[in-house]
Amino acid sequence: MNNTFDFKRFGQVVAFDWKRFIRNFGITLIVWISLPVLFWLTTLIFDYELLVEEREMIMFIIVAITLMSAPSRIYGKANLPREGVDFAMMPATSLEKFFSMFIYCSIVTPVLTLLGSWIVDCLLTLLPFGGFKGIAMYEDFLRNTSFGDFMMLVVALVTITLAESSIFMFGNMVFKRRKAAKTFAWGLLIVFSFIMIMQLFNFWETFGTWVTNTSARLEQRFLLWVYSAFLLVIAIVFYVLTYRKIKNQKY
Repeated sequence: MNNTFDFKRFGQVVAFDWKRFIRNFGITLIVWISLPVLFWLTTLIFDYELLVEEREMIMFIIVAITLMSAPSRIYGKANLPREGVDFAMMPATSLEKFFSMFIYCSIVTPVLTLLGSWIVDCLLTLLPFGGFKGIAMYEDFLRNTSFGDFMMLVVALVTITLAESSIFMFGNMVFKRRKAAKTFAWGLLIVFSFIMIMQLFNFWETFGTWVTNTSARLEQRFLLWVYSAFLLVIAIVFYVLTYRKIKNQKY
């Protein structure tokens, strides 16, 4: 059964996980989506304007935070010795469980977060008072950006989302407690260790020079495509590791 995929059974898993998503993560998601209200209130109190670019950055940060927390909030008990029995005994294959987890952690969460926070931002912009002026996303990405640059940006954002989500999905299946915090800490440790090793062998300056020279030779658009491809490889690797962890999980 672990190597089969049935669409009817998969639909039942998705429906069951939707209830899990609402129960475990719904209120938290609403709180994060409503965060622009807090920034709007500060502009009202201190009488200043928050630029469109700054509001967009806030929305992207909110998406990043929800991507970190979604796996542990929705599937936090999936790998626990006793609490995870329900997940293990679910009448579905490991592949079906993985794809349902992928849908809610990597697609539903970022889409709902970005769309929800954008709608809240737009509603606040329509008010005749406060420091929100101009429609976020439209002013920067749709009105003043060519179609090619817009698609390049979309691909970059999608691959960043997939890479981040895959890492935290894997961390959720590996760690038992404080899953998001430990995954984030281990990620920082790996990056820091990489930098220290490069420094130790005097490779860091050479590496930085190589990156600078390569960036100067290549067109910015092509460089972003290379960066997106690298992130996609990272996402695929961690998705595969997550699936194998689900399949081989012992309780």
